[in-house]
Amino acid sequence: MVNALHQIYLAGLGAAARARSGAPRLFEELVTEGARVHSDQRGAAEQALQELIGDARAKVSAGIGQVRGQAADALEGLEKIFQTRVHRALTQLGVPSAEQLAALSKRVDALNANIEQLARRTRRSVGPRASGRKSASAPAH
Repeated sequence: MVNALHQIYLAGLGAAARARSGAPRLFEELVTEGARVHSDQRGAAEQALQELIGDARAKVSAGIGQVRGQAADALEGLEKIFQTRVHRALTQLGVPSAEQLAALSKRVDALNANIEQLARRTRRSVGPRASGRKSASAPAH
């Protein structure tokens, strides 16, 4: 590869030397053609570089997305382990669960409603009798 590049360089020097000595117009044409080839090759090289950069960005983005997904999965797994261990510790300590507390709260509400209902019945049944007794047992003046 280096040898081929060196030969191309030498051929270019030889063409430039002939063009200068023999025909100035030929030299100008060679310079123009060389500038065009250089521009085309530079554009192709820049395009290839942009494609490589784009591919690298896509691979990095995909890798970042994959790492984020793995991190989220790992955190979710740790959260489940933590919840399981906390639940187990609370159960061993005798702390009731949220479901048990909700059921107990419903039972307390039902008991309070029953107590209130019984209290109303008692007030109704005691209320008229007590007022009737007071009037009957009141001394006449």
